Amino acid sequence: MTFDDGLLAENPQAPGLIVISGTFNGNIYNGSIVYVTSNGSFKGNIITKNLIIAGKVTGSVQVENLKICDSGKLFFDKIRYDNLCIEEGGLLIEAPGNVEVKSPSARFNVSIPISKETGKKETIGSDELLHFDCSY
Repeated sequence: MTFDDGLLAENPQAPGLIVISGTFNGNIYNGSIVYVTSNGSFKGNIITKNLIIAGKVTGSVQVENLKICDSGKLFFDKIRYDNLCIEEGGLLIEAPGNVEVKSPSARFNVSIPISKETGKKETIGSDELLHFDCSY
């Protein structure tokens, strides 16, 4: 069972649970769990406690716990998080903007360079993928 499966299984009707399985353009400023499914696409700003990305998110993110699943992609302008987990295959790409981590003691589960978006698509070859465990 993955983090998102367990979290959603324990709290299927949790107050503040927002599931995006289609296309959503706008802002989310509340909720305790925002889950973007593998078919979901979000463009805008998200402020929440837990963000799980299995689809595509573009915009600014401010969260406590950020998980990018193996099929997830986050293209961010500004980002702030306490805990970060990126599964093998997940992408975290910085568009021009600022990166802010809450404190120097924030936990990182893996060291992955964050690249500036140059306008052309960049992919990671299968021989360049990192293997790691994540939890928060």
